[in-house]
Amino acid sequence: MPLAEDPEKSSASSAIILMLVVVAVAGYCMLYGLSSLAWIEGKHWGSRDPWLNDVPQPLPASWAAGGTLTQVSAYDYKFKTPWGTPKITPALSFVVMRFSSGQAIIFYDPQSLLDSIGKLKSSSPVEYQKFANVFIDHPIDSNYALFQAVYDASPAQESPLMSGRDALRSNVLLLWKLSFGFDTSPGIYSFQWGQMHGFQFDEPSTGRPVALRVFDDRDRQFHFFFLVAGNSNAQISQDEIAAVVSSLQPVPVTER
Repeated sequence: MPLAEDPEKSSASSAIILMLVVVAVAGYCMLYGLSSLAWIEGKHWGSRDPWLNDVPQPLPASWAAGGTLTQVSAYDYKFKTPWGTPKITPALSFVVMRFSSGQAIIFYDPQSLLDSIGKLKSSSPVEYQKFANVFIDHPIDSNYALFQAVYDASPAQESPLMSGRDALRSNVLLLWKLSFGFDTSPGIYSFQWGQMHGFQFDEPSTGRPVALRVFDDRDRQFHFFFLVAGNSNAQISQDEIAAVVSSLQPVPVTER
């Protein structure tokens, strides 16, 4: 007949196992508590707003709009369009360019667009230092870099075993991505057309409005919407959008 196990030894073994479990859990929480929390939050945000999982897909670097291009200007900038001379209607912070063939462009006043990095640097040195500390391993020193980092962020990139610094950075970027939202419909694309680069929302083949956030080589920001009149059969191609954006440049002082 087997001997009964000593109750004191059994209790001591259970206590040791429990202590090891507590130590292991405490060690995991110290090492990966922040990253696990960020991972759980990211998964929740991604299930609630599926577009948060979208990251920019590159658009072609070349284009051929074809036809004759007409130069138009607004807010001391000019660009060329393939649809002739538009009727320009000014509004508070943008102009609407309507073309007789049914296409339209909304072009925002570049001066009305927020200089996010400049505001961070000038508003509070303490707050900017906190921002810089979060992104010390991946510095963000331009508005284009900020938008790029935000739109490149995705819950799929998070892991419960990532470092605390990476978890904090990813969490901040996803929160910003939620606050930025998308300019028209989900679907983000990146582009590099000449000296212009940036992000496009949706694509013209859907027939829905297409929005672009554009940055030049001096980090100046521009905001376009391309759309067609509701009662027309007009179309806009990706090549036509690229031709317009790539031709954007300041109007020389002598021409103003």
